[in-house]
Amino acid sequence: MFKIIQVIYQNKCEGVVNETTLNELISTNKVRKFYRPSESRWVDVNCDPIRIRAGKYNGPERRQFRKNEKEQKTDSFLSRIFRRKARPLTAQDCFEQGFSFLYNKGDFNRSIKAFELAIELDPANAKAYLNRGIAYERVNNVEQALKDYSRAIQLLPQDAKAYYMRGMLLGHDGKDSEAIADLRTSADLGYKLAIDYLTQKGIAR
Repeated sequence: MFKIIQVIYQNKCEGVVNETTLNELISTNKVRKFYRPSESRWVDVNCDPIRIRAGKYNGPERRQFRKNEKEQKTDSFLSRIFRRKARPLTAQDCFEQGFSFLYNKGDFNRSIKAFELAIELDPANAKAYLNRGIAYERVNNVEQALKDYSRAIQLLPQDAKAYYMRGMLLGHDGKDSEAIADLRTSADLGYKLAIDYLTQKGIAR
């Protein structure tokens, strides 16, 4: 996963980029500030002692980089989503964007990216795993969807919907015994869709 960094450009517009792009922006004087998570503060590029001691520092932040096509698309996507007042992004910000892309706009690939960011910012975000799994299922990535459902269950064992989603997907994949076990667990946790499904199929709880 890529590391995301908030920036303020010379024209005062705001955006989000990865580390490689930040280095390029700094070296070409296109960015005035960036948020440094390790210090929980905004850094003025012109006043940052690490960067102004010319000749004493020759780390990656002074090197020239060329963005590949994937990085350009990612940066553009993130900048459009998170152009707002300068403040640290939260996992909830990313989750809400992913939720909107998934359920309101039907843009599954963008929802996957947004949930990915939410997970990067909060690795214990069970809901982000669950909904990313749903998005993966919509683009027919069954293997990754199952992994995300399983991770959601591991993080939040009482999440009835996660058991239901995994059970239904396992059933479609021909793994009937595992599917029924998940659906029974979901039903026991009170999830109506699981209860209705087992009742309709005549499967004892």
